[in-house]
Amino acid sequence: SSGINAEYGGGECVGTYSTCNDLWNTLEKGGFISGDRLWRMPLFKEYGDLLKSATADINNISSAPYGGSITAAKFLQNFVECKSWAHLDIAGVMDNTSSMSYLPKGMSGRPTRSIIEALRLMSLEK
Repeated sequence: SSGINAEYGGGECVGTYSTCNDLWNTLEKGGFISGDRLWRMPLFKEYGDLLKSATADINNISSAPYGGSITAAKFLQNFVECKSWAHLDIAGVMDNTSSMSYLPKGMSGRPTRSIIEALRLMSLEK
């Protein structure tokens, strides 16, 4: 959703937003299995307030110079109808530099392996 993830994560972790602890825990386990680090980020109401608009239902950009990745997730939350959801901000991890030695430099596909592992774990629960 934004390059802000690269600023706080430095390509080392996937900024992860989730409204559900169980979903977050499964995604985190999937990341552990795949070798990707996921970092849970806040979805505080105050960040959503930064999207208020006098001329539209909602702005798609924050009124403040901070919290860019968080406000982007809060923007997406306005369009999600299910209670349990997650958004993974891949901006900082999609292009591998040299931090992940098991991946070649360039587009990494991260966190695809984490999502696959999380789905596999979910399938075992049923």
